[in-house]
Amino acid sequence: MKLFFSSLLAFVLSGCAGTQMANPTVSILVDLDPASVDRTVIIESITADRAGVLYAPDRVTGNILRVEPNFPKPVVVGKIESRMVDGKKVDASPSGILFDAKGDLYVAIGPFSEIVRIKAADLNPAKPGVAQTFATGVTGANGIAFDKQGNLFVSGGASGIVYRIGSSGGAAQVAAQIDKNVRTLPDGKTQQAIVANGLEFDAAGVLHVADTSRGAVWKVVMGADGKGGKPVLLAQSPLLEGADGMAFDASGNVWVAANELNAIVSVSPTGVVKTIAKNGSQGPLEFPAALVFAGKRAYVANFDVPRRDNMDANGTTAKDGVGASIAQIAP
Repeated sequence: MKLFFSSLLAFVLSGCAGTQMANPTVSILVDLDPASVDRTVIIESITADRAGVLYAPDRVTGNILRVEPNFPKPVVVGKIESRMVDGKKVDASPSGILFDAKGDLYVAIGPFSEIVRIKAADLNPAKPGVAQTFATGVTGANGIAFDKQGNLFVSGGASGIVYRIGSSGGAAQVAAQIDKNVRTLPDGKTQQAIVANGLEFDAAGVLHVADTSRGAVWKVVMGADGKGGKPVLLAQSPLLEGADGMAFDASGNVWVAANELNAIVSVSPTGVVKTIAKNGSQGPLEFPAALVFAGKRAYVANFDVPRRDNMDANGTTAKDGVGASIAQIAP
C-alpha cells in the first residue's frame, strides 16, 4: 500500500507533463518579496502536495509558505525555529523540501545537519506546526528525494556525499559519493564546489544527482543494501551551468534549474540537453533553484542570487528583477 501511494504521489506531481513543452509560456505566479532588492524573503526549494498545492520554505524566517496556484496568496502553515549553537543564534536557512506518501513534510536544514519534519495534521494556517528533528548527521543537507521504499536520500553539497535515511529517521548513512570538484566561475573569483545538489529518482528507481560545480547530472544505481554504485555521467553541458534542483516529467526527461543561466533545461534519458526557457535579469526566471510539476504546469522557485545572467546593468546586483518568487511554466 505504501508503494502504491508513493507511486500515486509521483504521478500527481508529474501530472500531465507527458511531453516536453514546445514554446512554453513562463510567467510569475506570485511575487513573494515585493521589496525585491531587500531580500526579505528567500526561497531555494519548492514542492507540491497531492492536490497540486505548492509549498516553499523561507530561508529568512524559517516559515513554510503554502501557495494555492489558483489563488496565489502565500499563507504560513509551518515553522522551523532558530537554535542556539555554541552560544549563538543560528537560523535554519531551509533548503530541500518534500512530502512523503502520508503527507508529512520534510525539510533539509544545512546549518543543523538535520532533516526536520512537520506532520500533515500540523500544516495549519490557524496554528502553524513547528518542525521536529527527523534525522541527524546530514552535513551540508541540501536536496532530498524519496525512493519507492520510503527511504529518504539527501545531498551533502560540496562533500559530494549522498546520505540515506530509513523511513523511521535517525542517523544518516552514506549511500553514494560524487567526486569533489572546485571550479572558478567566469567572474574570475567565485568558487563553485557543490557537486551533490538536486536529487531525483527516475521511474526505474535510479538516483539522479545535479552537479552544480561541473554543470552535470550523474546517475547512481542503488543496491538492495541502500548503497549506491559508481556514479555514471548522464550529461555535462554549458547549458547546465549552475545545475540545481530537478524534476522528472512523465516522458522520463529530467528538468533542471540552471541557476547561473536563469534557465530551465531538460536532459533526456540518453543525455541530450535542451533549453526549455531562459531569460535575462528581469525575469520571470531569476536564479531558479528548484522546480516541481503539478498538473499541466511546472512551478519554479526563484532564489534571486546576483550572479551570471541574473545581474542588472551595473553588474553587481539584480535590482531590476522581481526578486524571490514562484514562476510557472505552462504549455
